[in-house]
Amino acid sequence: MNQLFISYSRKDTEFARRLADSFIAQKMEVWVDWEDIPPSVDWMREIEKGIEEANVFVFIVSPDSINSKVCAEEVAHAIKNGKRIAPIVARDVDFNQAPPTLSHLNWIFFSRPQDKFEEAFEKVMTAIQTDFDWVQTHARLQVKALEWERNKKEVSFLLRGSDLKDAEAQILVNTEKTPTSTNLQREYILASRTDEDARIERERAKEQQLELEKKLGSRLRRLTYLLLGVFSVAYVILFAWLNSVTSTLAVNSLKDQMLALVETSVCFINGDEYSSFVAAFPSANSDVYDDYYYSDLDFFMNDVIETNKNIDTEVVLYTIIRGDTPDEYLIIASTDKAEDVPYRTAMPVRQNSPQIAGLEATVADVTITEDEWGTWISACSPIHSPTQDSVGALCADFNAQLLEDTRRNVTMTLGIAFLVIYPAMIALVVFTTRSFQSKRNIAVK
Repeated sequence: MNQLFISYSRKDTEFARRLADSFIAQKMEVWVDWEDIPPSVDWMREIEKGIEEANVFVFIVSPDSINSKVCAEEVAHAIKNGKRIAPIVARDVDFNQAPPTLSHLNWIFFSRPQDKFEEAFEKVMTAIQTDFDWVQTHARLQVKALEWERNKKEVSFLLRGSDLKDAEAQILVNTEKTPTSTNLQREYILASRTDEDARIERERAKEQQLELEKKLGSRLRRLTYLLLGVFSVAYVILFAWLNSVTSTLAVNSLKDQMLALVETSVCFINGDEYSSFVAAFPSANSDVYDDYYYSDLDFFMNDVIETNKNIDTEVVLYTIIRGDTPDEYLIIASTDKAEDVPYRTAMPVRQNSPQIAGLEATVADVTITEDEWGTWISACSPIHSPTQDSVGALCADFNAQLLEDTRRNVTMTLGIAFLVIYPAMIALVVFTTRSFQSKRNIAVK
């Protein structure tokens, strides 16, 4: 930015050159039309630009300059832009012929016989350098204001932040100094302040929005975690309950299968024949196994097992009678060929034994019993005489692995189903909370 703009008449060129050289010797930048205007450029626009960017407008006063139309336009443009004007008298003029815009200023004379160039130049330098910081600030602010005006007052050219605060402070502090602030400068600063306040308000609103979204997001995250926790606990409880219910249903179905086996099979055993056979052989001997009834009974029970091959486990059928003491029961015949259970083998009675209860009514017990032959669950149905007296019972022992397999299969099937559903339910919870957050954000905006 040029510090000085020298306006002069061409007839004062020699004086103008000497003055310009003196300024340059003081390391000041000088704008003079003989040096800076290319012939192809709009001459007056370049002059105006030089004036706008200068800190001080130096006007060389002479009879020719005060009557020059071009010089008058330059002075008018300097006044319009609030420039500090330094009138320098190179040749005497009639003071009354000077334009009113210049007559009130402090003229510095170089033209009188008593005026020495060096002394007068010192006065010029003093005039120029008085409050020079403000002069420079004024020039910079005017250039920015003009740029804003010429760009249709586009907001991107407005002052912001510290630049705006500094400009406001400079205008306030230097109110009484020359040059005074221009109307354009005041309009420019007011527009900058209005836009800055609006921008600050937008940023404040944005910060509040972000803080609100942050708090809402934090709350929704806690809500999500709570829902996930509650849902997971409820899911585990539901799984345990369904597992228990389905396992019970599966076990009950197994019990019904066991009961159906002994109830339908016992109907084919004649109670009188069975009791007569037992009475005929009070103890085990070789004649028992040769007896037709024993062979027939053994064949019948094996046929029942063969007929029920659909039962996917080992099944042992056997008939019993009461033992000689309340603590035991006696096995009469058995299909367990692997163990070759002898006739009238005494078996101890356990608590809630289905064998003893089965002498009176059809029962099934899925409590696992472990003995030297393995683990079992049992069902028994009484053998009745024609008079409906109980003379024994038909029992079936099912390998307990069937029950364990049933329970395991139920748990596994249910577990797989829950594992497939669980991620989808988790995703649903997360999606629901995020959708709620998005709707809240839109509502706030």
